[in-house]
Amino acid sequence: MKNFKIIALLFVLFVSITACSVSNDNPDNQGNNTEITQNGNEYSVADAEDNSSLDDKIDPVAAIVIVVIVIIVVAFSFFFFKNVFPVGLWFKAWTAGVRVGIRAFLNMYFQKIPPDKIVHNLIVSRKAGVYIKVRQLEDFYLANVDIDKVVQGEIEAINASVDVTVDQLAKAYLAKIDIDKIIQAMILVQSADISTNFEELSQYYHSGVDIVRIVKAKITAKNSGFTVHFKDLAEHFLAGGNLDKTLEAYIAAKKADLKDFDFDNIADLDLAGYKVFEIIEKAIIPRVIEGDKVRGVARDGVEISMKLKVTLRAKLKFIIGNPEEATIIARINESLATEIGMAESHFRVLENPFELAERVEKKFLDTNTAFEILSIDVSDVTIGKDVHAELRSERARSDAQKAKADLIRAEEKLKKAIAAAFIDGKISINEYENIMNTQADTRMRNTLSNFDLSDVKDDVEEHHEDDIDGKD
Repeated sequence: MKNFKIIALLFVLFVSITACSVSNDNPDNQGNNTEITQNGNEYSVADAEDNSSLDDKIDPVAAIVIVVIVIIVVAFSFFFFKNVFPVGLWFKAWTAGVRVGIRAFLNMYFQKIPPDKIVHNLIVSRKAGVYIKVRQLEDFYLANVDIDKVVQGEIEAINASVDVTVDQLAKAYLAKIDIDKIIQAMILVQSADISTNFEELSQYYHSGVDIVRIVKAKITAKNSGFTVHFKDLAEHFLAGGNLDKTLEAYIAAKKADLKDFDFDNIADLDLAGYKVFEIIEKAIIPRVIEGDKVRGVARDGVEISMKLKVTLRAKLKFIIGNPEEATIIARINESLATEIGMAESHFRVLENPFELAERVEKKFLDTNTAFEILSIDVSDVTIGKDVHAELRSERARSDAQKAKADLIRAEEKLKKAIAAAFIDGKISINEYENIMNTQADTRMRNTLSNFDLSDVKDDVEEHHEDDIDGKD
């Protein structure tokens, strides 16, 4: 606008000088029709001027005006064709097949838009087969859009057959979206034939999602033959999960034909801090766990010890917050002890120990746990003590000790009674001695009755055989 004011001032000056020159040349104002008489002859000023020399006919003021006009015209032309309508730039655009009119250059000048930047991007886009209007680039520039980046992005999109317009890219730039990244994502989407659009990816970018990363994850899932939605991938990324490992675990589980789970279940495990590959391995490959030795007593009183082997497989949907292996083993051991105690006899258990394992398996001990019981097998069976016999023996020993105690108490009473009889004079010394001899004789007879004669018999038979051999 400052240059425009200078041009206007020069133009006004030019008009003023021209007006002054015309007023000086006016016959009415100069009295050019006045007649002068000399020697009886009359002649006008005009005739005098015609008779004057050539130098006298040139008006100095007019010459100055002409020079000033020439200078102004030259200066104006130089300024106009350099700043307002750059002929060189126009010719460059024309030779490149780009038509930029004087009106467009005037518009760029008054709006302070650098024409070289506009023309350069027009030429670049035209050579790449992208047709962009001058007005579009002017509007982008005025909106503080990096038109170089936008035009380059549109060229990349067109070359990759990506359906993105230059207006969309300009809006994305104003929305502070990385154009290079979104173009890269769109190229990946186009090459993998994934159903999405520019607006959807822009929304994910605004949410803080690495759109290139989730597009690659989507492509990986598709190439593996499975479908994972952009929404699920974006949510897991925003939640801070390990997107790559989670996706790999999900694909591994799907290829293993595991049932009743989806991507969210694997993502939840990852966010809960589990090592997803270990969990998937437990779900794919069943684990065999040997329980502790369980002891029980059958109804016939014989102790039985058993071990069971349990085959478990993880249930992906129920890993978080549910009991794991230790709880299942504890339930199985408890149930096995109960079944041993309900067995009719230890012979029945020995005949068919797997019957107990089947009864334990049918109790659905894996309900509301993180694992599924596939099978329960017997690992070891051991027969222990006859608990009932031991109890009877202990009871007999206890009864004998009680009887002995009663006998000792009775003997003490007898001794007290004899002592009282001596004191009262009711028994004599001879009578006491007879009583003691009788007790000794009784004890001897009892000892002889309990004596084992088997050894004596064996000795007699041995001597008898030796005698026979000697006679022979």
